[in-house]
Amino acid sequence: MDNIIKEEIIDVKEKPYAIKIQAMNGYPIHWHENITEVLMPLEDSIEVYANFEHILVKKGDFWIVNNKTIHSVKSSSKVMVAVFHIDLNYYEKYFEYIKYMFFRNNMYSEDNVIIESDNYDDDKRSSYKVRFRNLLISVLTDATSNDKIAKELTKDSIYQLVAFMVKEFDWLKFANKSNKNFSPLQLNRYHRSIKYIDENYKDKITLDDIANNEYITKNYLSHLWRNLSYFSFQERLNYERVMKSGFLLLTANMSISSISESCGFSDVKYYYLHFKRWYGCSPLEFKKRCLDFMHINLSYEDLELDNMAKIIEDYIKNIILPEYARENIWNTTELFDNYVRMKYLYKIDKITPQRPPRNVSIDILNTNNFKMIKNIPYFNWQNIDLLVNFSETSNFDFNIKIECEKINNKNFKKVVGKFLNSCIYRYSEITIAKWVFFIFYSDEMSFKRANAIGDLIESKIENAKIKYFFEV
Repeated sequence: MDNIIKEEIIDVKEKPYAIKIQAMNGYPIHWHENITEVLMPLEDSIEVYANFEHILVKKGDFWIVNNKTIHSVKSSSKVMVAVFHIDLNYYEKYFEYIKYMFFRNNMYSEDNVIIESDNYDDDKRSSYKVRFRNLLISVLTDATSNDKIAKELTKDSIYQLVAFMVKEFDWLKFANKSNKNFSPLQLNRYHRSIKYIDENYKDKITLDDIANNEYITKNYLSHLWRNLSYFSFQERLNYERVMKSGFLLLTANMSISSISESCGFSDVKYYYLHFKRWYGCSPLEFKKRCLDFMHINLSYEDLELDNMAKIIEDYIKNIILPEYARENIWNTTELFDNYVRMKYLYKIDKITPQRPPRNVSIDILNTNNFKMIKNIPYFNWQNIDLLVNFSETSNFDFNIKIECEKINNKNFKKVVGKFLNSCIYRYSEITIAKWVFFIFYSDEMSFKRANAIGDLIESKIENAKIKYFFEV
């Protein structure tokens, strides 16, 4: 069993992340301590085995492997895979309970068969996944660049990745189908409970223990658990015990009864019951499956990042930009030129930082960003996404420019309404509430339109920041 290892990521001792591109037809069974791993195939697809799940990750998608997850990778042919390792110890100072968060970018499989990484059942989450994937590519663009300034941007981009992951890919986002807004206090209580379970799963612990630590009633905490995660406290405790038993099955020469006892189960039959619930098989069958996997001929090699720029450029042109250029509204050449121009903004800001206040703006009715085709408004979300990401990463205020002269009375509500709804959908109300809307008018007719647009913005965004300008 020596080949089933805890893999140390040496690079994160120098910086809080490690990025590599590997050519592989598979990767052996392993896990990481306090590391989150993100896998993104740059060609074809890969199969990821993570604890009890078997996931097909296609080109154009990614998979988040959680802290202390036993996992491996397999592919039918040698493919290039981007691998990101994020040091949770470092990011704990920004996100206190990040080591106890469970990140999810798809739904669970119901019957332990292979699932596809894009089987999410929520269009909004699909949009978030696209943004996260594009952030990964942005990081790779910097990491594979020969430009020193570009490489220095990587740390900022990784922070944005982590912040986005915490905000949108915490398991609680998937469990919370009612879209209730839970307070930071409630979320922290939940994550402290997970931490307590992680540290005490071997012992006989109860919901009363955690409730006493939190100075709240057992009933309140039980209700909070159900509302937040769909799992009861006992279900989550048994899940943790089963996952911990996986390490012992693969690394320790112990009997099943000894493993059961050391993981906190009072009776071995309960261990079998809960193990089968998650893995769909017995502990010994799982162990055999892993041993069989070890005998598969797997090969992998690290590729030089400095030689990968063309691969990343092709990925952008073949995967990302066609998504934005659908229906031939914008061609991929224009989009790629804009992508390069936006990346140049990062570089300029790094060399010669703008004096405060730092602002970036986009004219949403400019022909580069907006087109009206058969009375249907289309926006260039590639440009908008890049600028939003830039403003969030580089601490710029984000401004929206709306020139009333560029839109007529018949369509302005449809156009501005669609833009606002799409932004709320893509970036969240919290993000948009920080933006400033600059509305320009030049005569009495456009003045009335400006006021109507302002009313529309205020109806969508609470405490919206709006400034009106008379333009000569």
